[in-house]
Amino acid sequence: MKKQKLSLPILLGLLLIMASLCLMLYFQIRAQLGSRNAQQTFETLSQMLPDRTPGVPGGYVEAAMPVLEIHGSDYAALLEIPALGVKLPVADHWNSNRLSDSPVRFCGSVYDHTMVIGGADDPRQFGFCDEIDLGVTVTVTDMTGAEFTYTVSRVDRSSSAEASWLTEAEHDLTLFCRDQYSMEYLAVRCRFAFTEQSTE
Repeated sequence: MKKQKLSLPILLGLLLIMASLCLMLYFQIRAQLGSRNAQQTFETLSQMLPDRTPGVPGGYVEAAMPVLEIHGSDYAALLEIPALGVKLPVADHWNSNRLSDSPVRFCGSVYDHTMVIGGADDPRQFGFCDEIDLGVTVTVTDMTGAEFTYTVSRVDRSSSAEASWLTEAEHDLTLFCRDQYSMEYLAVRCRFAFTEQSTE
């Protein structure tokens, strides 16, 4: 009985399937490592900060946000969404290749209502963007311990992430990511929450 040999198209198909599986495994491992590193960085930064105090946009002479360095990377803030259990460090210098490790400040500052933060569409990061409820509380804490509180006001979609769209003036904080299924960009728009503490 003669042995059947695999034809070239079938062999190439099998190789492509194996390559795809390996690539998926690589991205999963990378995401898990990135998540673990992000949590460790968040805890380290939390311990380094002084006691938290209410932040007041416009109450600072300089719009530049101070940074703390961890393992050669600068971080500008801590991002938290208590209702969703989100606790993430925010890297300071925009680099889309770093999104697998942590969210990154795209531009702006909490001090002048212009901060835009980009993240990955991953359950461990900004996977909440497509499902977050309006009115949810979001906090951003700078590296001096000043905590700025916001509420989600709307969620926008766009086919491209142009800077003019991300930095629309009527929003005090924007969190954005690219939906891995629709390939659209999602922007969670937030308004500063004026609490009694923030006006004292």
